[in-house]
Amino acid sequence: MTGKTPLRDLLDTLIELLFVRFRLARIEFIAQKERMVRLGVLALLAAALFFMAFVSLLFGLQEVLSPVARVWVFFGLAGALLLGMLWACQAMVNNLAGQRRFLEQTLKDLQEDVSYLRGQRDMSDWSMKD
Repeated sequence: MTGKTPLRDLLDTLIELLFVRFRLARIEFIAQKERMVRLGVLALLAAALFFMAFVSLLFGLQEVLSPVARVWVFFGLAGALLLGMLWACQAMVNNLAGQRRFLEQTLKDLQEDVSYLRGQRDMSDWSMKD
C-alpha cells in the first residue's frame, strides 16, 4: 500500500480526470479556432476567384450571345448562383453546428465524470456511447 487514504486516492483521481477533460476541451477550442480561421481564408479566396471568373464569363457571353439569349442566360445564371449561395450558407451552418455539438458533448462528459466522483451517479447509470 502506498500509504494514501481512499479519500486521497479519490481526490487524486478526480483532479486527474478533471485535468484530462479540461485539456480535451482546450484542444477542441483551439482546433475550432484554427478551423474558423482556415474557413475564413478559404472563403475569401473562393469568393475572389469566383468573382474574377464570373466577370470573365459575362464579358465572353456578351460577345457571343444574341440579345434575346442574353436575357435568358443572364437571368438563369443569376437564379442558379442564388441557389448555389443558399446551399453554401446552409452547408456552413451545418458545419458550425456539428463543431458546437462536439464541444457540448465534451463538456457534458465532464459533468458526468464529476457526478460519478461525487457519488451522485454509479456505474448502473453508465450508458455505452459509440
